[in-house]
Order: sequence, then structure tokens, then C-alpha cells
Amino acid sequence: MALSGFDPSRGVHVKGIPLSDASFLAVTNFNQLQAITRHPGDLQPSARITGYDAESIAEEAELHELVQRALTGNKKANVGRYSLYIEEVVNGVRTGVIPPMHLWSHEALDVFPLENVQFAVVPNGEHLLAIDGETQLTAHYELRRRAEPETRDRHGTFPIPAVIHHGIPVEVARQFFHDLNVLAVRPNTSLGLSMNAADPIMKAVANVERRVSFLNGRVERMARQLRKSSPRVVTMQTLRQMVVNIGKGIAGIQYGARPVPIAGVDLDDVTNVAIEWFSLFFETFAVEANDRETYLLSSSPVLSAVAALGNAVLNTPHHQREEVCARLLASLKEVDWRKGEHWQGIAGRLSPKGVFSVSGTKEVGYSVFNVLADPHNPNYFTVRRSAQTVSAVPTDQGRAPNLAVVAPSSHWGDESAR
Repeated sequence: MALSGFDPSRGVHVKGIPLSDASFLAVTNFNQLQAITRHPGDLQPSARITGYDAESIAEEAELHELVQRALTGNKKANVGRYSLYIEEVVNGVRTGVIPPMHLWSHEALDVFPLENVQFAVVPNGEHLLAIDGETQLTAHYELRRRAEPETRDRHGTFPIPAVIHHGIPVEVARQFFHDLNVLAVRPNTSLGLSMNAADPIMKAVANVERRVSFLNGRVERMARQLRKSSPRVVTMQTLRQMVVNIGKGIAGIQYGARPVPIAGVDLDDVTNVAIEWFSLFFETFAVEANDRETYLLSSSPVLSAVAALGNAVLNTPHHQREEVCARLLASLKEVDWRKGEHWQGIAGRLSPKGVFSVSGTKEVGYSVFNVLADPHNPNYFTVRRSAQTVSAVPTDQGRAPNLAVVAPSSHWGDESAR
């Protein structure tokens, strides 16, 4: 209902633009949101609320259960990360975007113009429920709880967009929840990684892609897997994993597409070693890397394992790195990269019809690395063409160590993952 007079005593006035009789595009901030929403944690079935407002909260909690899922599992775990993201955006540490939340009121809100601006009035004591963006709303409350006073001040007045749906029944609000959460299609991992300009690892990946001639212009950014007819040679996700494994060793596969701790990391050194090692590797095995039907060398588990071998280069003094690369390549030249029974149970499975299927990186990455790195592994010679092979990495005694137990590079400073 449109009103002509301004009466601040009627409730909280939220500035914005009416999109329809039942929706209002608002520009608000957290200082105001606190007055028109509840902390989502107070609306959970397990919440313990006491005091004069307990009955009101109980009624809202019943409605909440009809239009929103519980704040548990991955949704709850994401609150802390989201809170940190909002804090960095608010403080100007990073460039970011705060997406609009969708808030709902069963009752119709009054809307009135004031000069060139319009306001929706949330009556005093009434609260809107989030039918989309509840994790973000919880993260705002979490940031307010833990932030320093200066950050609280910035956060309290930072613009937050919201769409307010009002005067619609519960059934329609439930449908909105479905449409907003189920119909959306998340981008695949490779595309998501390629778009993440804030990830310092991705900056290193971009340098590697540009400076390794075999990879330049041949990284698949859109698809999760390479099609048979694709002219690309590696996905963005696999290339990122390769760079991570230069720094982490084979333990890097545990992170997948998740953020990798880089406290104290010398990313320039990691990048330089990755460029050096990948250039030599792909120059040596260009035929095998280009023929994905015959060879498994360009599969993600193998490339991740080969990159993990490069961690030995990173941990070697600069004047010895060329020799270590030569030893590694000499060892890898002995490997029979053809798909076949000799890789059965190591890199994948051979079907009764003779078709070899490569397994996932997390599933077989360690086993592939072990047969490439550890001369004492029972399958070390199984995947090689001869019983004699050149030692992979020299030690002070001139022997090749068991690379499977070499600690990841200290560059990454993550003791918990070692």
C-alpha cells in the first residue's frame, strides 16, 4: 500500500525501489538489518531462547522451518569463511561483491515516496526472514560479534542489497526458496578457479601457463574434463593442482580446489621451479602428452604425481637443480606410459574389453607418485620398460632416496598437512 506521509514512528524505513506490488529492491546496511531481522542462529530448532521475546521468536522459528533449511553442515561451516570475506571487502583489503539477500514478510509492507526516494516500512517489532542468503546474513552477525570497533563501524554502514518479498503466503515463499536455490547452476570447478583472481595460487598458474610453451593457449578453462576432440592438453583444475604440488609435494592433492595455506610461501620460487620443471617435462614427453588415447601421461593423477616430483627440485639448492631435473627426467624416460595392464590397480582399471579407465587424482595420486618416485615400491619396475633405471634424485651418497617419504617443502608453512 502506498502512503503519502512520512511518519518515522511507524517502523523501520528501508530505502529502495518497488519492483512489483509484492517485491521491493532495497539498499540497506547491517545497522538497519539488525532491527528488521533475527540472528538466524536464534531460529534454529536447537536454539535456547529465554526472556520476554521467547514466544515471538518461537513463532518466527516455526515459519523459518517452512521456508529455509537448517543452519548445519556445510552451510554452517561456510559462515566463518563468509564472515572473513565480508570483513576484507568492508575494510578494502580485497575487491569483492556482496550479493543481494532475499528477505520475506508474510504481511504486506507499506511503501511511500519521499522526494525522489521510496521507502518500505517494516513495522516496529516485526522481523523479515531470509529465504535466500541466510548464510550471508549469519556471517554479518558473526562479523559484528567478533570485529574490532573500527571494523564494526565500517561494517555497520556498508551498503548491503536486499530484495524484500512481502504480502505473499508461505507456499509462495517456499517456492521462491526452491527457485533461488535449486534452479541455479553452479559453475564447474575449472571455470570457478579460472575466474578467481583473488587466489594467489591462480596468479602463479597464469604465469606458468604463459611461460611454458607447451601449455600456452592449451589450458581448458570451461570444462571439468577434456573431450576426446579437444585441442587442449590440461584443465585449469589440473594445472592448479600441479603448481600446488610443486610446493606441497604429493600431499598437495588433499586440497583439491580448496584454498591452500601459503603463509611464508615464496610463490616466485614455486613459480620458477614449476616453469622450469614443466617445460623440461613436456618438451621430453610431447608425443605422449598430445596422444591422450594411447598414453595416460597427460591424465590428472599422473601430471599431479609428476608435479610432486618437482617438489624435490624446489627443495634443492639452486646450483644443483639442473642436475636433479636431469635425474628425474632420466628416470621418467624408463616409464612405459601406454595405457595397459601394467598400470592396473595403480592409475586405474582395465575393463574385460581391454579399455583402460584412469581413476581420480585423490584416489590414485599417491600410488602413481610412489611407483614413479620410490625404487623400493613393488610396482616401481612394473611400469618401466627395463629392470634397470636411473636414480631419480641424488643424495650426498649418490643414491636416490625414497621420494615418497620426502617432506613437503617448508615454503608452504603448513605443519598440519605434513
